[in-house]
Amino acid sequence: MSLGDGQNEIVFVFDYSCPWCKKWMEDVLPQIESRWLDNGEIAFKGQPLVLLNERSQLLATVDANAEQLIPEQYYELQRHIASDAEIDDYGTEAYVRRLAETFDVNAEVLLVPRVDEGIQNARLYTRDLGVDYVPTVYVNKIKLLDAFSLEEMEQVIKGEIQVGDQVEVDMAQ
Repeated sequence: MSLGDGQNEIVFVFDYSCPWCKKWMEDVLPQIESRWLDNGEIAFKGQPLVLLNERSQLLATVDANAEQLIPEQYYELQRHIASDAEIDDYGTEAYVRRLAETFDVNAEVLLVPRVDEGIQNARLYTRDLGVDYVPTVYVNKIKLLDAFSLEEMEQVIKGEIQVGDQVEVDMAQ
């Protein structure tokens, strides 16, 4: 499922329990929306993984179920979950029940277990796509060195960085 349908693609791989992923969603995603998504230049995909803890598993399950149940609100729900990360019962069944009320969906359907699917996604992304940590961002199938760098994203979108290129990293930053 993607947000937008532009010819370029940004894939954000994250874990709901990761504070840096939350920061990325708060700081970087709005800039991506205003720079490329709103003008139809990109398609955006957010892929949660189960890497850090049991709460990650529950929220990845909710995410997968929401994608099927409420596709028109899917990315709104993803952002909502990320913004709630500081709530005491974040990632618990009680939290999911309140989330279901907010989005007017059946909590039981959001809570249907998808353990195998979550584990399979984590394996696919870590083994096959080289995700070593979260957040990881791919632009047009190129893994960025810095998931927070809009400049690096723009260079890939413009074709200035292509598959196989060696990129110099400024270690002074």
